[in-house]
Amino acid sequence: MSANANRARLTHALLEDQSLILESQVECWPLVRAWLPLNCEAAASTARPRATLAVEIARSNAGPRSSGKGTLRVGSVRAHVDEHAARVRLVGAAECWGWVDLDGLHASLQVPPGGPEAVAADVYSMLTIASALLLGRSGRGLIHAGAIVAPERNAWLIVGDARSGKSTTCASLAITGCELLSDDQVVLTRSEEGVAVEGWLRPLHLDEGWPDGVPRGRRRTVHPAELTGEPRSRSVQLAGALFTSVVAAERTSVSVISAADAFTGMVRQSPWLMADRRAAESVVETLSSVARLSAYAVQLGLDTFSQPDRLRAVLDPVIG
Repeated sequence: MSANANRARLTHALLEDQSLILESQVECWPLVRAWLPLNCEAAASTARPRATLAVEIARSNAGPRSSGKGTLRVGSVRAHVDEHAARVRLVGAAECWGWVDLDGLHASLQVPPGGPEAVAADVYSMLTIASALLLGRSGRGLIHAGAIVAPERNAWLIVGDARSGKSTTCASLAITGCELLSDDQVVLTRSEEGVAVEGWLRPLHLDEGWPDGVPRGRRRTVHPAELTGEPRSRSVQLAGALFTSVVAAERTSVSVISAADAFTGMVRQSPWLMADRRAAESVVETLSSVARLSAYAVQLGLDTFSQPDRLRAVLDPVIG
């Protein structure tokens, strides 16, 4: 047995049903902790995961080097997909690398000991890509979006590009009584009952101001506990989706959008969707199911910025 295998490990369940497990060597924990959702608990000793993801100290610095653009890029990491071998090679910008065995539902990420801030960025992106691919093979979809649960127990996706007001909307709704599932990444699961959303809850990064009406000022980090109480749920049935954008010169408004526009908006926030074509069909059907629910465009104006009660009043007729 190698020295690497003997090192102590921390094990966390990334999903409520413990079907996706993250194992991290203790030495890697400072890098993993920044990505690990706050609501992920230590995996039970009886857990029988369907998919596993391991983060380990690299045995050498002889990992694969980047060659070409790759099939997919997230942050500083390129993913090279070999469909014939059902294997994905991950190459970071800071001596981080790894692979995902799509058929075996296992990923191994190798990181150098110590290292600069760039290593943490690599690890964050590698964990996102690897988990998205493993979830896809498990029939689930990871999407860059937020989610809240209204008091009537209706869950809503909050979808938008960076600086579109997505996190601000999540925070405002949490302050005014909604339950915050996540503002950044959620997992979608389709069943006969509909589509359930499970949030990966992390600290929020909120704009402190909108200079010249554009959200490009400084950002502050807010722990979810500052906005709302302890989450009561991990997985809730979806009622619909809100698609946010900033239109500072106009008043905040809500309008119905088509299922096609809703689907396009969600695909935009799932850059890993077509990296694994075998899993894509199932994930596409899940996104299509969400798109067929209620879907609204939320144009955010300065009239509701830093005014949670005003934003809630605008959205109440929709989310209840």
